[in-house]
Amino acid sequence: MGGAYEFRYGTVIFGQLCRFRAEAERIDADCARILFDNLALLARDGDATRTRQAVQEFNRAVLAALDGLPEGPAE
Repeated sequence: MGGAYEFRYGTVIFGQLCRFRAEAERIDADCARILFDNLALLARDGDATRTRQAVQEFNRAVLAALDGLPEGPAE
């Protein structure tokens, strides 16, 4: 897939997500794992306050996971 990832219009979201995940894993497997391990935190039904709380939970979880990665480029 060279270059920037592009969504394909008319493709179901699950297919898009699978393609995005594969591309993210190709670029940086650790970051892709952190992202996809925490995506479920964003799935909230409700008002704007609950949505903001979900985003904050997601951000905290991702930041904590990123802080746990070793320093420097992966070999």
